[in-house]
Amino acid sequence: MRTINRRVHRLEERLRPAVERRLTVQLGYLKELPADYTGPRHVVTVKQTESDSHGVWFEWEERPGPEPQPAAGGANNEHVLRLGFVGAKDGRPAS
Repeated sequence: MRTINRRVHRLEERLRPAVERRLTVQLGYLKELPADYTGPRHVVTVKQTESDSHGVWFEWEERPGPEPQPAAGGANNEHVLRLGFVGAKDGRPAS
């Protein structure tokens, strides 16, 4: 039983780097496509600003079409969680 536990532990240690990921939370404003648009859409970062007490804020826009393919490279161990506020920045509903 002890041997099995050691083998499982070694296997877990070997797989750990492939499983661990970093989570980044981004806050910002999202400008949506018109409500009557149908079809594929993706989100792009338009602006990134430094705020004095709130960290980094983003402005995103929805764009028509599928998302562009990422550049070939190494494995990305980062997950990004985007929390977008929909509507105008001054509190009025988006038109």
